[in-house]
Amino acid sequence: MYTARRSVQAVVVALLVSGVVSLPVFSQSARFLSVEERPLHLLRLSSPANPCSDNSKRASSLPHEDTSRIDSSLSPCDRPISSTSGQMPVTVVPCNSSTQAGISCSASIDAVRDDLNAMGKHGQTILRARDRVLQILQSENACTAWYRTKEPDPAAVFRTLTFALDRNGEAYVQRTPESGATQLIRNPYVARVMQAEGPNSTVTINVNGAFYFPMATVVEERFEGGPGSFGGALPIRVGPYAGGTFRAQVVTLLHEFGHVIDVLPEDSGDIEGKSRQNTSNVLRACQAEVESKDKPRTLSASR
Repeated sequence: MYTARRSVQAVVVALLVSGVVSLPVFSQSARFLSVEERPLHLLRLSSPANPCSDNSKRASSLPHEDTSRIDSSLSPCDRPISSTSGQMPVTVVPCNSSTQAGISCSASIDAVRDDLNAMGKHGQTILRARDRVLQILQSENACTAWYRTKEPDPAAVFRTLTFALDRNGEAYVQRTPESGATQLIRNPYVARVMQAEGPNSTVTINVNGAFYFPMATVVEERFEGGPGSFGGALPIRVGPYAGGTFRAQVVTLLHEFGHVIDVLPEDSGDIEGKSRQNTSNVLRACQAEVESKDKPRTLSASR
């Protein structure tokens, strides 16, 4: 066996070097994802920039009588919440937007925001509506109270939702003649999601529907069968709001979130107008917030 000889001077130098060089340490959190699941820029977040970590340290350094007060307002990012929606219990870690620390925390690890920005204009439109829905659900109002009948912390669950675009979705209004002078009109779908799937569900937006457009071309179906024909264009709406407007987009996300936590019944295919009825139920609880003059707060993700 070969053993390298080291002088006293070499040992001293080695000790000095070991005292200077250290490895970076990353805090562990349920919100961090693996390299395979998310882009590499998420791994560049360092623990000193994490306000959630900062808050927990500050709370622990205060006197005992002040700790409970600080814990309720500054450390919700560190407090896991068990979601009761869906088949399996899921723990999500929310951030409280009532403090600047909570806002920074959610923005620094908001991978959904990064994904939407990467989608270009379509994704940024979704992002603007998403910010408004989060603003609503993080406030005390009738809308939030309605969602709480199924989910204790609706904002925390909504924050976990991801979004996809259906670029080949329905693009035409189908108008089919019925017996007599009646006609059956079916608009292109606006969005869809799996019923009662809970946190981390994916909401799919129809690029050709009322989320982005106020009008759609009509296809006339023949009563006796055969090929249809084009018959001009008709306005398409989300509830009382014209397609492509900000309010229509906010209501769409609130509607789909209602399916995610099962506060709304399934309405796939819009059988007997169930989708319209579900939108009416959303507006009954949330119309005041949807039509509020408050501007959505846009949070920029830390990079």
